[in-house]
Amino acid sequence: MKSVHLLALNLTLYQDPICPFCMRVKSFISSRGIEIPMRNTVMDISAYKELVSGGGRAMVPCLRIERDGGQIEWLYESIDIMRFIDDVAEQLT
Repeated sequence: MKSVHLLALNLTLYQDPICPFCMRVKSFISSRGIEIPMRNTVMDISAYKELVSGGGRAMVPCLRIERDGGQIEWLYESIDIMRFIDDVAEQLT
């Protein structure tokens, strides 16, 4: 499988290192050879504040998606995040 670098898509994963749903998403990302910047909402108060102010909830995992034109979407739920990443990675390979 090709390694896919999704940095160009302006994705950021907000996560908590001990959250089982976050671990699930991180394992999924790793198994596909994908690199996405991650923000630890427990250790980094600014990441937590960005998550709450931008996404409206403190729930993790959350994928911040900045689309062309600057439109920002906050995607919650591990299954939805993994489905989105798979769809985008499939289009790039």
